[in-house]
Amino acid sequence: ETGAEVTADVRGWTRGAGAEMGFAPNWSAKIEYLYVDLASSNFVITGASNGYRFGLIRAGVNYRF
Repeated sequence: ETGAEVTADVRGWTRGAGAEMGFAPNWSAKIEYLYVDLASSNFVITGASNGYRFGLIRAGVNYRF
């Protein structure tokens, strides 16, 4: 084995908004924004805040059968 496996459970919250709009028969496009805050969790060994806060933008195209 080349390395140790690391697992963790992290608690936090997410808030987001999005929109989807049809542009042709059976086709739509979407965009979403999510803000994720996991900074309320601490590292086990040091007790320091993990400081994980970030924004995420997702976009996509859907086809409905």
